[in-house]
Amino acid sequence: MTINDKVLSQVESEKAFWLSDPFERPGVDTLENFHNKAQDSAIFFDLVRGLSTDLPTQSTIVELGGGQGWASCVIKRLNPTAYVVLTDAVDGAIQSRVIWERVFDCTLDGAVATPVQQLPFEDRSVDLLFCYAAAHHFVDHVGALQETKRVMATTGKCLWLYEPSAPQWLQAAAERRVNRKRPDVPEHVLVPKQIASIARSIDLNCTIEYCTSIVHRGRIATLYYILLDYVPILQRLLPCTVHFTFTHR
Repeated sequence: MTINDKVLSQVESEKAFWLSDPFERPGVDTLENFHNKAQDSAIFFDLVRGLSTDLPTQSTIVELGGGQGWASCVIKRLNPTAYVVLTDAVDGAIQSRVIWERVFDCTLDGAVATPVQQLPFEDRSVDLLFCYAAAHHFVDHVGALQETKRVMATTGKCLWLYEPSAPQWLQAAAERRVNRKRPDVPEHVLVPKQIASIARSIDLNCTIEYCTSIVHRGRIATLYYILLDYVPILQRLLPCTVHFTFTHR
């Protein structure tokens, strides 16, 4: 599949980040990075620890946009007999997977530097594709979901977990906010209705689950998500973390 200019621009920004960040560039193993990933892994583990009961013993599992691969290592520990492959668009990110293989005492079965729109897997060959807070970086979500559909097994699924979202009317404001917080790489915010519409257009089912977990939220964010949990209708009207599940129709 052809990669469009917007995706290429995003990838170039991410390459610059992964190669120059003082805490996460290749060959650097810092306490700051470990602390940040430990918080993320606590959230991720809570989301996926039940997956092993839903998967065949010899599953093929692929992480999309996995960065350094710590989440792939969590999955490998939960599913030691599975064939787990890390992918990310930036080779400078996946080079650091050895840090997390050491931390989680596992060895991934593969690691490939490739954008999600060009996955090097056979048709219908992957039982589970997943990403954690990464799909909003894919930019070309049509291409991403088309490629997901191609490689996903007939009975497989794809999970986009812990994604920032907002309704269409608030998307621009939400993106300005997140880019002020982290200006290193262009940040984006997903519109759930748009993602569901794309999925339907290519004959995928899409289930949307709004996530109001307060695990490792800041003080203000904790109060905000308590409000969203107490008044569920606000989850669709205001920015909220979202999980997407895609399956074949």
